[in-house]
Amino acid sequence: MKKILFSFVFMTVSLYAESFEHFLDKAIKKNSYLKSYSLDLKQTKIEGAILERYKNPTLELEYSSFKPNIGSDYNGYRLNYSQPIRLWGVAEDKQAFVNSNIKSSNAKYNQRRAILIREISLSYTLYSEAKMLFKLGEEEFEIAKKIYDISVARFEGGTISQGVKLQAKVDLEMSENSKDLLSLNSMQHYFLLLKIAGISDEIELEDNYDFSVDKENKNIFNPSLEVLKKKREQALSYSKLNSNKIEWMNLFAEMENEREQDILRVGMNVPLAFFNDKSQEKTIATLQASRSELLIQNESSRLNVELKKLQKERQILLQLSKGTEKMLITQHELLKMYEDGYKISNINLLALQDIKNKLIRTKKSLIQMNAALNQNAIQTNYIQGSYNE
Repeated sequence: MKKILFSFVFMTVSLYAESFEHFLDKAIKKNSYLKSYSLDLKQTKIEGAILERYKNPTLELEYSSFKPNIGSDYNGYRLNYSQPIRLWGVAEDKQAFVNSNIKSSNAKYNQRRAILIREISLSYTLYSEAKMLFKLGEEEFEIAKKIYDISVARFEGGTISQGVKLQAKVDLEMSENSKDLLSLNSMQHYFLLLKIAGISDEIELEDNYDFSVDKENKNIFNPSLEVLKKKREQALSYSKLNSNKIEWMNLFAEMENEREQDILRVGMNVPLAFFNDKSQEKTIATLQASRSELLIQNESSRLNVELKKLQKERQILLQLSKGTEKMLITQHELLKMYEDGYKISNINLLALQDIKNKLIRTKKSLIQMNAALNQNAIQTNYIQGSYNE
């Protein structure tokens, strides 16, 4: 297991580190799940073209044979051409409905794209945090090894007992074991990130990318909210389309030839909306629009509350981070002082190890706060619609 872990660490440090922006851009371009939604958009456009197209004309050809009781036989024919004509205003309503369908499909694509960016970014922060914690584990191991080396020197000099030296050795071994576990955790988050991004190639990825809030305002263009708005527009345009009780009239021209006469007819067939006036379809579309409006209000309220929480959370995290950084400086000075003192005097080993542990805990807290700040920025940007391009 150790060989696998260390070979993974060696692999990651020996290759050229790719920036997170480049990694994200590659993931978006190659993601098959996202490509499937782009095909949905193309399909919607084609379906719109089908909805807008004109109906085909019809042509009737008829041959007649007349056989009167008295007189000779003769032949005749009839030619009929008819063309459905769309009524004035229906074309505009169809175009509006098609446009609303395309906008709705585009909003769904943007939503999926934004969700993908958010999920990859959040997964990256977990990988980055795990990698930083592994590096911290290496630092803890180096400090523990330094303390152990001093203990060995002092034991050989006769200034400390075998038990004190063994305490330092136990702490060193525990640090080494913790470092190996952190290496395993880092590797797991690395491959989880590749899985979410849909990338199979193992690459070295930078682990110190900082996310920032793109904008802080009260305007929310969240992709989920935009999908609901487009659904409302879709329902309203469909309701307007169904306001046209009659969409088509049939214009025809007919020519008939008989023995003693030629007949030319021109006319129009007008459907009568007695039994099907599309009132049910219009009512359903209106209800869907009302339902979408209620969902928009609910989603807007929820997102506003979530955004306020994220903004206050960010302020607290920034304050905690500043305070922790100040405390870390003091702990570094204290550890250095105790290390130097432990080399030449009888400073208690447990006190030195306690300072070391506090320093490591503080650095761990700082890493976790940085990860939380990055995740906060990602969620804030998603709610405000920064990824909804």
